[in-house]
Amino acid sequence: MRARTGRRAPGTSRGSCIVLAGMLATASSFSLAENGVALQNWRDGAGAFPSLSPGERVEAVGGMPGSNYAGNPRLENSAWAHLGDTWWRFHLTAATDVVVHLAPVDPGAAFKPGLTVWASGDTSFDGGASDPDEVAVNGWDTPHSFNAVGQVADDEKGTWWMGGFPHCGESGDQPCSNMKETLAYAMSGPQRLATEGTGWNEDILWGVHDVSVSDTYEKGISGNVGGNWARLVFHDMQPGWYVIFAGGTEHGLPVTDMRLSVTAVPEPQSFAMLLAGLGLLGAMSRRYRIHRHAPGPGKNSPTNGSLS
Repeated sequence: MRARTGRRAPGTSRGSCIVLAGMLATASSFSLAENGVALQNWRDGAGAFPSLSPGERVEAVGGMPGSNYAGNPRLENSAWAHLGDTWWRFHLTAATDVVVHLAPVDPGAAFKPGLTVWASGDTSFDGGASDPDEVAVNGWDTPHSFNAVGQVADDEKGTWWMGGFPHCGESGDQPCSNMKETLAYAMSGPQRLATEGTGWNEDILWGVHDVSVSDTYEKGISGNVGGNWARLVFHDMQPGWYVIFAGGTEHGLPVTDMRLSVTAVPEPQSFAMLLAGLGLLGAMSRRYRIHRHAPGPGKNSPTNGSLS
């Protein structure tokens, strides 16, 4: 078993290290599916395992650190998995477009968000292994520091802890977890290039980036970012389990109340029926206005007979 360094988490005081130790209580030894990260509850009683059907939506609101996603100099600008409650999952019941949106509760708040979405397929993500044998440039191991923008792959350091690669267990040759594929990420903060120094030699780029390697989980990805918000759109996302990690990307900005939402767009047939219904209501409203303003006997003024 590889001995842990015992080093304090970057950017924490001795007191905060005690709190962090409680969060990492299960990280003292190798074992599979140790819940390396804790996945949070959604609002309104949706819990930590919500199922979304077309036309449904889940939302979470809470404080997000200024640089847990990227930009923390003590982590060589890479992601910090254990800072804040910033992991969620959801289950999609049927293929449809899905919109993931992250923005501050206060529209004028100074914050630079980032978020990544992964697919875990037919099974819910188990939280990952807490200590595979992978170490970042700054000496921190996963998932304390991890690669939030790289593809889950055996040759992509910083992602082993969440994937099914043989780097865990007492002998270091057992699968770590059950994440299948990184789909996309969006970042509104300053880019961080490997040539300038990142924990896992990853490029963390501004904007929206489709990093998927198959069409197993979606048929296309789009989105955009603004000054303090980020959005990912998954076209024809397939039924299955998905995971979101979100947070801040600019060091020095304060903890900010953010709203994360996942919306499963109504099925095309339902959406078309909705539009048709709205069109019918519009036609009825127009006929009503014409009838209400039609000129009566002896009233031939254009004003009296005009549409409003």
